[in-house]
Amino acid sequence: MARKKRESKARKGGLVVGKISVNRRGYGFVDAEEGDIYVAARDIAGAMHADIVGVKVNAERSREGRSGVVVKVLERANTTVVGRYERHGRLGIVVPTDPRIRTEVFVGTRDSSGAEDGDIVVARLTAYPSRRNAAQGVVEEVLGHEGDPGLDIEVIIREHGLATEFPDDAIEEAERTRLDIDAALADDTRTDLRDIFTVTIDPPDARDFDDAISLEHVDGRVRLGVHIADVAHYVPWDSALDVEARKRATSVYLVDRVLPMLPEKISNEVCSLNPDEDRLAFSVIMDLTKDGAVESYRLTRSVIRSDRRFDYDGVQSWLDGEEPFPDERSETLLREFARVTKAIGKRRVARGGLDFETVEAKVILAEDNVTPVEVKVRERTDATNMIEEAMILANEVVAGHMTSADAPMIYRIHEDPDPDALAQVAVILKEFDYPIKDVHGASPATFQRIIAFAHDRPEKRLINSLMLRALQRARYVDFLGPHFGLASEAYTHFTSPIRRYPDLLVHQLLAAQLTGEFDRDPAAAIAPELEWLAEHCSSMAREAESAENESVSIKLAQLMAEHIGEEFEGIITGVHSFGLFVQLDNTAEGLVHVSTMGDDYYNLDPERFMLVGEKHERGYRLGERIRVRLIDVSVAEGRIDFEIA
Repeated sequence: MARKKRESKARKGGLVVGKISVNRRGYGFVDAEEGDIYVAARDIAGAMHADIVGVKVNAERSREGRSGVVVKVLERANTTVVGRYERHGRLGIVVPTDPRIRTEVFVGTRDSSGAEDGDIVVARLTAYPSRRNAAQGVVEEVLGHEGDPGLDIEVIIREHGLATEFPDDAIEEAERTRLDIDAALADDTRTDLRDIFTVTIDPPDARDFDDAISLEHVDGRVRLGVHIADVAHYVPWDSALDVEARKRATSVYLVDRVLPMLPEKISNEVCSLNPDEDRLAFSVIMDLTKDGAVESYRLTRSVIRSDRRFDYDGVQSWLDGEEPFPDERSETLLREFARVTKAIGKRRVARGGLDFETVEAKVILAEDNVTPVEVKVRERTDATNMIEEAMILANEVVAGHMTSADAPMIYRIHEDPDPDALAQVAVILKEFDYPIKDVHGASPATFQRIIAFAHDRPEKRLINSLMLRALQRARYVDFLGPHFGLASEAYTHFTSPIRRYPDLLVHQLLAAQLTGEFDRDPAAAIAPELEWLAEHCSSMAREAESAENESVSIKLAQLMAEHIGEEFEGIITGVHSFGLFVQLDNTAEGLVHVSTMGDDYYNLDPERFMLVGEKHERGYRLGERIRVRLIDVSVAEGRIDFEIA
């Protein structure tokens, strides 16, 4: 309530209010209802990353779009700072390891908790920075010494405020949980689907299985079943498990560990759709036409029994004919599932849904779970697409059902692309001579044509990345809105309640709608909380994604540190006045600083995204493949430095 009053007062004073995200270079963007507002480093005025601030917006637009100056910090997000402790006489200074935190913290020697030079510590803030004064704090914990094995990921966990331990009441509640299939079946609203052949398809290293599929032919129609673990049955609203899951909002998948949203007893045992075991589920059963259109559907709580556990790699090898299918029943289901989901995907793309050709870097660690040994670059395959299409369709069916019922709901929306970001994309498309050059106000179908054109071109990965950056972030809201990337009028997240809290909420709301019990708890208690819950879940999802990406970057840097002096092929992914960012085929990205480009004096041509030499007029442009030499690596910062080879 106090926060709402402060925000209201700030808005009445002509300020725009929002959360500031600070970049590692010092500038930031304020995420406000009115849109993103750029804030230069000199104008942040003591605000720290993730603070709620009041901004005075400048009358004229800058190169970065709308810009402003932080006038007030309305709510502080950081109570602690992780950093490197440095001793300076009678004073200690904690230099934040998180580049988004731009202020050092001064610590008196009596408040250092015995920290020594080079220790990585957690400092509790006792005074926040301002325009005139530095931040002050007290060392609460010494995590280890700089460079200690495994400390890098611990630092990321602390920087992002991620929970690593479950409270006792949540653990106790989880341990008391029992499957109790017979009692669940006594409820006549639950359907017994154990006789239907059902399989799970997941990554090879998956430990929990929250979705399964079945496929039958009924009256000339394909009946596709998407069966999702009924987590809400075991995690009721406002229980100790629910409160902790709500706080975390998502599981976090770091390079060396998973920080689950729910304790292992729930996620890996009771709710995991393990093969040859009865499990409670929430099923979306869809009758499809030959071209993948949903003709009718049924939503029901169910009991299922997974008959097979498959992984993406195995399924792909069978579909490609590299290995024989394990049995005839599995072959029939998988071949038909591949055909049906291809039709579903074709319909989605035809309406303008986007299929970005992205890659994912998975860093493989040695047995010590610390040392990186290789990088596996994963691309989308038919096997991954099959599951993705089925899950997207199930999510749409649930969202459409709740929309038609005019029921309280959490939706996943994806707003139209940012016009300023699109303007930059247009320059690149023109430079690469793409047939589509005007993307201002473009529809999803236009984006799709650009992605298709890039498919067989060397700059494919760059174009996909640029198009992704131009899009707004998808987010959770408590109102109906379109999803630009999927070209969907109603979309939600229903299919991963083990690892995403919004899905768990949707299960609770859908169950209440199906039984007509919206005027009773839990739905009656959930409905008034949906606005802030959606905002919280969006924020935590972004935090988790950032932590996951940082953990990969750190380990990539650690791996690359073993190859200093070696040469690599890469593509230019960023062009700035200070140099070129180059991404290698293994996704490691580093900087070629202009100071290392001694053959000429290079100037930025911002209109063409090029660095051009004054003497020889040699140019380096975005998307160009070049050969570079690795000259330096900072593992702690995840920083990689190249020079032109």
